[in-house]
Amino acid sequence: MRKLMWVFRKLKQVADVKILTTTYKALAQSILSYCNPVWGGAAKTHLLTLERGQRVLLKATFNKPSRAIEVWLKTGRRHSDVLDEQKLSEGQLRRPGSTVILWLTCEQSVHDVRLNARVDAMLEQGLIDELLDFHERHNKQRVRDGQPPDYTKGIFQTLGFKEFHEYLMLPPNKKDSDEGKKLLQESIENMKMATRRYARRQNKMVKSRFLNHATREIPPIFELNTTNLSQWDNEVKEKAINIVKSFITNSPCQYEHLKSNVSGEKSNLNAHSSNYCKDCERLIIGDKEFSIHLNSHKHMRVLKAKKRLAKNAEMKKNEDTKKSE
Repeated sequence: MRKLMWVFRKLKQVADVKILTTTYKALAQSILSYCNPVWGGAAKTHLLTLERGQRVLLKATFNKPSRAIEVWLKTGRRHSDVLDEQKLSEGQLRRPGSTVILWLTCEQSVHDVRLNARVDAMLEQGLIDELLDFHERHNKQRVRDGQPPDYTKGIFQTLGFKEFHEYLMLPPNKKDSDEGKKLLQESIENMKMATRRYARRQNKMVKSRFLNHATREIPPIFELNTTNLSQWDNEVKEKAINIVKSFITNSPCQYEHLKSNVSGEKSNLNAHSSNYCKDCERLIIGDKEFSIHLNSHKHMRVLKAKKRLAKNAEMKKNEDTKKSE
């Protein structure tokens, strides 16, 4: 790839884009495609190195952002045209009329009790032993090598690992001590709290993604209240069956689906407008993002700094005036 860099830098001085494209496909893209079966099973770090080299070569050859060149080589279209097309279809359903959502809801206090009971049931079924075994086989060696525990990738993102980290790090002879029992209880409470927070984020996601989005088409969403389990058949099961049947047969449903909560003012917001903040000297795309920026701490700090500078300049001007008199 480094040898090709010199070739393309010299070639672009005398050749047009068409010749550059043909040469790139013949010399560079052919190599990447030919060795693809070999690189397919390589480590991610090796693939990132290849991808980085390809991007540098594309940018050096065409003097354009590599992503725009990649889109053009694959589709024969300009990247800006593809983005404009995506903007026009933003928020539209890919398969209108083919989806219905059944949203199981519950009163928050009742839901919290159920979530706590769920964690207790997991503990009774051997959660601690499972965590200890997994920690011994996968995470302990990482800590021994001096690497910090990473709870942002793969299965380590699962609720339980980072909450029980302090307890898992204790030596076996300290796990049954008062300190170990205290850490274990704190870990259990942390897991229950994290589980409750996760459930709240899920509900918030449903509302923000479907019910509070100004420019998005949404499938019909039916809310099924699961607070009273003694009424499960009437409030959940029978309603769900009726909703699905009416959806499949395309017949009127006796239950009303949820409506969007977006006000008229929010629905008129332009997500692609260009707004320039003179104080921060920044270009903000989107009315909503610009409104958030105007109320942000960073914007407020810039305003305070400018007021302070203006005040100091005025004081200095007054002092100079007094000295001249």
